[in-house]
Amino acid sequence: MNLPSKVHSVRTRLVAMFSLPDLLALACLWASGFSLGYYSKSAYVYDNLWPHWYALVGGAVTLALALGWTLRKHKRQKYSYDHYYVIFYGLLCSLMGSCFMLTKQLAVSYYFHFVGLSVVYLAGFSYVSLRCDASGLRPARIALANALHACGLASGFVVFNEMEPQRCGLITLGIDLLLVSVVCLNELLQHLGCHNYKESRDLVFNLLNEERMVFLPRQAVLAQFVGRTDYRLLADRQWLVLVLGGFLVVLQRSCLLFSPAYLQLMWSATTGYVQRTQLFAPFVLYAGGCGLGALLLMRYTPKLVYLLFGVIQVTLIVALLCIYSEEQSEHCFLFLCLIYATVGVLSSQALHWLLECSPFLYAELALATGFVLQLGILEGHKYEANVDDTWTALLAVSVVSLVLTSLAVPVVQWLQPYSASLVDVRNRLLGIRRLSSAAEQTQFWQTNHFLAHNKPPHELQSVRLSKSRIFQQYPISGLIDTPDSPKQKF
Repeated sequence: MNLPSKVHSVRTRLVAMFSLPDLLALACLWASGFSLGYYSKSAYVYDNLWPHWYALVGGAVTLALALGWTLRKHKRQKYSYDHYYVIFYGLLCSLMGSCFMLTKQLAVSYYFHFVGLSVVYLAGFSYVSLRCDASGLRPARIALANALHACGLASGFVVFNEMEPQRCGLITLGIDLLLVSVVCLNELLQHLGCHNYKESRDLVFNLLNEERMVFLPRQAVLAQFVGRTDYRLLADRQWLVLVLGGFLVVLQRSCLLFSPAYLQLMWSATTGYVQRTQLFAPFVLYAGGCGLGALLLMRYTPKLVYLLFGVIQVTLIVALLCIYSEEQSEHCFLFLCLIYATVGVLSSQALHWLLECSPFLYAELALATGFVLQLGILEGHKYEANVDDTWTALLAVSVVSLVLTSLAVPVVQWLQPYSASLVDVRNRLLGIRRLSSAAEQTQFWQTNHFLAHNKPPHELQSVRLSKSRIFQQYPISGLIDTPDSPKQKF
């Protein structure tokens, strides 16, 4: 392939990847993270505890939405791509939260903001996963969406100021109004036929979805491969992979990021190292790590990235515990920066696992369960603030994180399937494996076409170099064998 054709191919893929519906989903995920940043700033900096039930309400709404979505898919037996209707509702909830923020009723506004960000989170990541093609870039696209969500989290943390709720309300009001307008424009373009956002770029998945075969039970899927000699049927391990692997990677993802002990240490270390108070530093580093993870996954497999940065994170945590000093916390600054960056690199693995390794019918329900588990960890961390000894809290969180990472790394290497088409991943998890066929031999030591081209068989002689390496060599003049003579072997 020459250079112009390569450039055209890359341009075509980029245009397909960043069409209006895809960019809009990414922008909505950024807005969802923006609202979560407001909540995190209020919880960690101003209140330091969660005195209300914002997360509980958001988690309950997310589970209810996922359950209703699953029942709708079961009834219709196909994906109808209702994501933007759900996103529209989430943006309206966030819009109402902005209005309450303008009236300085922050407690009420957080309830609406949390419902809105939870709904958009669920629909946005589900849509990003479904729109991926079968080229193997699904982990990179999910990591990109996760990076934008983390960037929104960092931006909301920077912008929010409890003393200026009206200014923050105006910012979120403008963002929500803009996104609502673009969602309406996207629906109008869909109605006019300018684009079609209600389809996947995975051709096999689209065909099965149109034939209402995408939610078939395992026995019905296996029946399609009975009698085929090019496939082998193994045991089903779909639920094992989802429950064991998904539970571990979600716990590993959330353990350090929302830990008050690590945040307080990071803030004090930043103040001592750069002589300035930068409260947003942990979340900015986390967002940068998410972006780095998206770049790495465009080239390397999720297994390799998770193995490498999992080992790096374990090493950094051990080094932090060795160097920790309550009087000289600035010595921990560089280690904490790298720890938050590695947390960001590893964070997209949980989303990728839940979206790709779950059954098609329960994908949104699995994602919602992972999100609720993350909220539970976030709420559970509030009890760290009641620990008088900082070293005890830091040691406890570090040990838990070390154990979870040490377990998650081998589980990912063992259970995670190769990322390709969604249907191919499902078949692998169901135990349907394609048998490898012998590839055509093109190595010169097996074909030797450059020496034996257009030569009669009786003019060649075999030279055995090893058990599998045989040359058909054209002999020198005067040593040509006759058809009846045996071929010389060395």
